[in-house]
Amino acid sequence: MSRPQSKQGRHPNRQYAATEHQTLVSRKMMVCAIDFGTTYSGYAYSMNNDPRKIFCDHWNSGTSTLISYKTPTTVLLDAKQEFLAFGYEAERMYLDLVEEEEDNNLYYFRRFKMILYDKARTERLTTETKVSDIKGKELPAVDIFSHAIRYLKNHLYDQLKNKGNYMQSENIEWVLTVPAIWDDPAKQFMRKAAEKAGIETNRLVIALEPEAASIFCKELPVEKFEEGSDNIDVFQEGQKYLVLDAGGGTIDMTVHKVKSGGKLQELSKASGGDWGGVMVDRTFKKMLTDIVGEEFLEKYCKQYTAEYIELFKDFEVKKRQRMIENSQSGKITLKISATFLEEFKNDYGRTISQRTKETSYANSLKWSGDKLRMKQEVFQSFFKPSSEKIVNHIKELLEPPNVRDTKIILMVGGFSESEVVQDAVRKAFPKYRIVIPQEAGLAVLKGAVLFGHDPSIIDARIAKYTYGIETSEIFDPNIHEQRRKERDKRDGKYRCHGIFSRHVEAGTILYRNEEQREHIYFPIYADQKKISFPVYISEKSSNPTYTDEPGCKWLGQLEMDISNTSGGFDRKFAAKLKFGGTEVTVTAKNIQTNQIVHTNIDFLSGEP
Repeated sequence: MSRPQSKQGRHPNRQYAATEHQTLVSRKMMVCAIDFGTTYSGYAYSMNNDPRKIFCDHWNSGTSTLISYKTPTTVLLDAKQEFLAFGYEAERMYLDLVEEEEDNNLYYFRRFKMILYDKARTERLTTETKVSDIKGKELPAVDIFSHAIRYLKNHLYDQLKNKGNYMQSENIEWVLTVPAIWDDPAKQFMRKAAEKAGIETNRLVIALEPEAASIFCKELPVEKFEEGSDNIDVFQEGQKYLVLDAGGGTIDMTVHKVKSGGKLQELSKASGGDWGGVMVDRTFKKMLTDIVGEEFLEKYCKQYTAEYIELFKDFEVKKRQRMIENSQSGKITLKISATFLEEFKNDYGRTISQRTKETSYANSLKWSGDKLRMKQEVFQSFFKPSSEKIVNHIKELLEPPNVRDTKIILMVGGFSESEVVQDAVRKAFPKYRIVIPQEAGLAVLKGAVLFGHDPSIIDARIAKYTYGIETSEIFDPNIHEQRRKERDKRDGKYRCHGIFSRHVEAGTILYRNEEQREHIYFPIYADQKKISFPVYISEKSSNPTYTDEPGCKWLGQLEMDISNTSGGFDRKFAAKLKFGGTEVTVTAKNIQTNQIVHTNIDFLSGEP
């Protein structure tokens, strides 16, 4: 792999054209946003002539008393891996087929969004990354994501046609939401999945979830906030507030400041973790595992999949219901299939009730018929690990001097609707105003529509990492470490490889349309036709010298087409990585010819 020789800062800044997907989308007739959630997903849209009149579709949950503006993030495929259903329909169809014992060759995927966050922490995310269905069968993750996006896209077209609106695809701009804590490969992965689902990349904008929610709340009238909270002065110029976006999978937090003209500036880099609603589910599952054992629970899932799904669906319903502190019984009741109790007794020769008496839950749980009854404090304890993570992280986020005068916490996202979570935040921060919109669970979705109409409303963001490009230079004993001296077999010159050519420093304020300083690169060989070299981030150092220093991490490959070899060694190429938007982009030009050079960053390739 060839690497360019780097010399920096010798030319003044030049203006470069923005990439197509960075342009304002307000010129389109319609903006449609897809909120791709861990547990639930949905879409909303509005027309360019009335951006704030946002339409959300209703989904048939099968329960007449429940009006749902989102549908479960669940994909069902047949034995040939062809798409069958999505959302509530996928759940109903799968449960019917399970009861008819026709599910053995089906693929049932649920809550698979978190794979993008998990892979980023443990291994490399690529287009080859696999995701497992409920029984452990694996398929490429990009295919499953694209099935979901395609379904929501087609559902919009069908709804528009039913209303007599035959909107052409080129008149729609799409917005896809992602957690702000996701890294660049995960964002590019979502863009690839959307492209595979039939959404052209130049008609797609990536929106960060807490930003979208903040935009939505800024536009809400006072009466749309919960009783006891208001936004009379939350969004006044100069005001600072912490955005707590609590979703099913991730918790995203950042601090925003309102600037002149209603623009928003990020004061702290987005951060958080996988402490959302699914953490409550994991804690509940751990309790079951402590009682019946992991082996039994896994076997039960595979043999009685329908009952297993229904158990956790019932828990989800209870989790989302409002807690009644002064209820007569003071207990929570969950439905338990008789087969669960029977299978345990068959396997272990005793009842679950007998086994429970041997655990720490002896005085808290009661198994009766097809029901599991537990004390309310036990049910609330399932929220404790998540609530503690949220509270501790808020404390950390409010510690830096530039945000210490923040006195408002804006809670958005579906998990923020939980009274248990709200109570934990209020108790931990009694001197702060806790502001919660009535539509907290739709804040991200509707805000993403508004963001699509005007992405410039987010005026500035904070660089999460120090970004740089790995380059090579002629070896200089006065500058470079002796151990890095390496003779090039092609031209015999001694070079130092692995130099971290810094483009932006962590913590830097990145304004949306601000041009970063350009970096000048030279080809190593006179006949070189392509420059291909790694992009690195540093999580620990703000100014690393080499790419193999502690905290440095390979992020992806930057490729530059320099097939016009006229000029040989004297060719100079100016490259700029742009960080002001929701995605990292790159532009480059030939200094001699002033021509734009084709460039791209591949964050999803394998290791270099």
